[in-house]
Amino acid sequence: MFFELFQLALGNLGRARMRLIMTASGVLLGTTAVILLIALTIGLQRSAEEGIGSDASLTEIRVIGAFGASENAPQLDENAVAAFREIPGVAAVIPLAGYQGNGELFSGDLRNYAPIYGIDPEMLPFLGVDVAEGELRLLPGEAIFGSSIGDYFTDPDAEEFEPISIDVINDPPQLNVTSFIDFDTRLIDLTVSGVLEPGNYENVILMPIEDVLALNEWISGQEHDPETFRYEQIVVRASSRETTNAVSAAISDLGYQTDGIGDFLNELNRFFGTMRLMLGGIGGIALIVAAFGVANTMSMAVLERTKEIGLMKAIGARDRDVLTVFLIEAGLVGLCGGAAGVGLSLLLQNMINQTIQNMPSDSMSTALLPFNPALLSDTLIVIPPELMTGGLVLASLVGLLAGFFPALRAAQMSPLEALRQE
Repeated sequence: MFFELFQLALGNLGRARMRLIMTASGVLLGTTAVILLIALTIGLQRSAEEGIGSDASLTEIRVIGAFGASENAPQLDENAVAAFREIPGVAAVIPLAGYQGNGELFSGDLRNYAPIYGIDPEMLPFLGVDVAEGELRLLPGEAIFGSSIGDYFTDPDAEEFEPISIDVINDPPQLNVTSFIDFDTRLIDLTVSGVLEPGNYENVILMPIEDVLALNEWISGQEHDPETFRYEQIVVRASSRETTNAVSAAISDLGYQTDGIGDFLNELNRFFGTMRLMLGGIGGIALIVAAFGVANTMSMAVLERTKEIGLMKAIGARDRDVLTVFLIEAGLVGLCGGAAGVGLSLLLQNMINQTIQNMPSDSMSTALLPFNPALLSDTLIVIPPELMTGGLVLASLVGLLAGFFPALRAAQMSPLEALRQE
């Protein structure tokens, strides 16, 4: 029965092809606007995410203890390390011990300052860093320098500040340590085993944790006490990007403060989610306008086919049969417009992306755009399959909803009154 009603609806639409084309064009424009505006936010979000960092940086969670808050506040001690290792989705827990001195570096007459962290050398592969020079290795007495430390040495006697670069591997600086007890100083020769690539930890020095603890004992005059010792920070490495949020939430539930690119990524996703709703709503206005066009077209069809409706009912058609015919027609109008809108969106996607990719990167071309094309990963407009499917479904629903009341009016017509209409 439904198949016969569907054929009848197709025949009715075929009798008014121009009206079908004009009405579906409104749905086409609305669907295209919704798809392209949402696809724009998806493309911008992907480019932003790819520009944030590597997968390693997105799985890194830095944990900061609530120092001095209260006696019962959670501290970054061995108990915290053990607790973090028990959290599902944790791949590694890397405690970092902070050097209590000022991290003053000497290279002849040149000076520089850098924070120093002690790390278990066996945990280096889990820190998510790579070396640009040397080796990722920490033997006793060795140090790994961040990428920017060697570029910012200065001459304290110079009249103007001017950073000076040194080769920290072939000409390693010395570390100046000063005792807090008698202010005695000594210079420690550093062996730089490697220089990190730009990224995380580019402004710090990594040393074996035992070396850092020994330096802290000397400058403070107090022996290391494992019972009262607190780490400067703890880096927790999640097993994957998908588990980072759950691991971060579990650590926060234990009372610790967390920080990392993953948290920034969440904020970024919320921002683009809001933008997607706003731009999708703007595109939806065009669909609302198209809905009025569908409703008007179906109302006109009901008026023009009043006698036909009466005849259908006179030969046995039920109210729901008449309702179904007109709903099928309205749905087909929406579906045709939606399908055309998806096709037009794909065409415009290829045209826009090709134009952006082929645009020269000179300053004149960049100035004509509100963004720098070089910052985009590969495409500005991204239309995933689910967005195309959603566009088709939305356009069909708009047609059905817009045609419901005209179809209901046709279904409720009295056969006698319909047949009397001129």
